[in-house]
Amino acid sequence: MTVWHEDAADVLVEAGVTVAAYVPDKRLSGLLDGLACRNVVMRSLPREEECIAYACGQRIGGGRPVVLMQCSGVGNCLNAYGAFAIPYRIGIPVIMSMRGVLGERNPSQVPMGKAAVRLLETIGVQCISLRRHDQAGEFVRGVLDLAFGAQENAVLVVEPELGGGREDG
Repeated sequence: MTVWHEDAADVLVEAGVTVAAYVPDKRLSGLLDGLACRNVVMRSLPREEECIAYACGQRIGGGRPVVLMQCSGVGNCLNAYGAFAIPYRIGIPVIMSMRGVLGERNPSQVPMGKAAVRLLETIGVQCISLRRHDQAGEFVRGVLDLAFGAQENAVLVVEPELGGGREDG
């Protein structure tokens, strides 16, 4: 069986993604490795709002970025979305791993896990949940179409069912 991140990496590269801006996250490491192996430029940044801002700059310059982050960073990036990406219709595709939900054992992850999707949707960012390996390619294409085609900000929410169990950081 193909794991979701292999299909996701293939679709991102086929769609012309040129750079991945990310805050390191163990649950997304397979996708990060897959993109790096496919010669996508990797830009590790310390904060999520820097990833959104960097991706906006890439889009304005004609690039095709993707942002990868954990849901705990949503609070950090709301201003970058609200002050820049959304009002100027700079569609940024994001792939976000969920924490603080199903099976979470770390209490510090729970508040943002509960709130992340609602916060994003409140400011107009579409969130699409990925729960099955076989939907990864289709859902990544959909998020890319929203971002690059319709210039809408869209997040693919990688749910815990896809791996990266409770012991992950």
